[in-house]
Amino acid sequence: MIRRFFGLEDEARDLSFQDVWGTGLDITSYRRTAAGKHVTQDTALEVSAVYGSVRIISDGLSTLPIDSFIRYSGVRKPFRPKPGWLYFEQGPHRKTAVMSQITTSLLLDGNAFVGTHRDAEGKIQRLDPLDPRQVEVYTDDSTGMPYYTINNERFGIRDILHIPGMMLPGEKRGVSPIKAARETIGLSAAATEFGAAFFGNGALPGMTAEVPGQLSPEGVKALKAAWEEAHQGSGNSHRLAVLTEGAKFNKVTISPDDAQFLQTRAFQVADIARIYGVPPHLLADASGSTSWGSGLQEQNTAYVQHTLRPWVERVEEAFSWLMFSEGTPPGAFVKLNVDGLLRGDHQRRMGAYIQGIQYGIYSVNEVRAWEDLPPIEGGDIHLAPLNLADIESPQITEAGAPPPVMPTDDSEEEPEDE
Repeated sequence: MIRRFFGLEDEARDLSFQDVWGTGLDITSYRRTAAGKHVTQDTALEVSAVYGSVRIISDGLSTLPIDSFIRYSGVRKPFRPKPGWLYFEQGPHRKTAVMSQITTSLLLDGNAFVGTHRDAEGKIQRLDPLDPRQVEVYTDDSTGMPYYTINNERFGIRDILHIPGMMLPGEKRGVSPIKAARETIGLSAAATEFGAAFFGNGALPGMTAEVPGQLSPEGVKALKAAWEEAHQGSGNSHRLAVLTEGAKFNKVTISPDDAQFLQTRAFQVADIARIYGVPPHLLADASGSTSWGSGLQEQNTAYVQHTLRPWVERVEEAFSWLMFSEGTPPGAFVKLNVDGLLRGDHQRRMGAYIQGIQYGIYSVNEVRAWEDLPPIEGGDIHLAPLNLADIESPQITEAGAPPPVMPTDDSEEEPEDE
């Protein structure tokens, strides 16, 4: 893939040890857990809580509006023309696809690697997310700069953008959540497999009939048929049962050890949600929802602030460096707009807008733009309350004292003392 991406010739190779190592099939990086499960990125996604957490964060980040800005003297203004690669092509290089692959790589591997296809002038033409399991990170001893290898081919920081997640001191790669939490994920996978085998392969009857002596096969069939004819179906439910010839019926129950896996599965949802910082209510688990706030709006706000924001800032920082690598002036940066996720309901939003307009923080057209409404004439001015004045104004002589009354032209002046 990387050879085709950078315009190199295709190379036919047999499957090597490095290929197996990079795909997570080795037993050293993804060893068998205590629950007896090999945990890899692929098998981890088979756990519903892992898949749900990755999907929620990935979908949330990949659907955010993205734009470029520049800051002059502390004032943020749109940077135009916007870099062409921020428009994203259609097809496999559309924004949602690229951002989803970047976020998923961060959530599974702890690292995202993006190939930057550049023209002869160094301008980025498109972004290609790469499989992080195929990329190795090294440091050049002479320059101290990182470089990357894919299938023993070397690439620099202008060729591949590295976005790491949480990093340990002295490490070159981010910590993989799958590796760090493989025991937790392995336990959840084992509980899921146990439940599937219990219901799929278990031959546990609801009740047994015990008859003294030995019945012939024909007798067993006759007893079963007679019982089902008399009691099977909703119309025959709760009818009086008559047992003859010393027969006894025993109800079969599930042992506490077999039933424990249901509680284990419920706990694993909260445990995996804790790993990714996802509110449990987004994973259909309301047991710990109150810990994220008393209302749905507070819980969603906490999710954006504590879960989504750190990933957003990592991507913003990396994309801003891409703008710098193209030669953009200092102060230019990329911004993902998360304000739309924090706007709240209509009533709260309108109340915040009214206060902002009254105190000159927002203009009418700024508010209309946030609501996807066209601008109006005269809507760019900023208003201010008439009862507010500058504390340095000469009209204010004393704190809290009203300004003096100035005499009018027709008022009588008292004569000066001689």
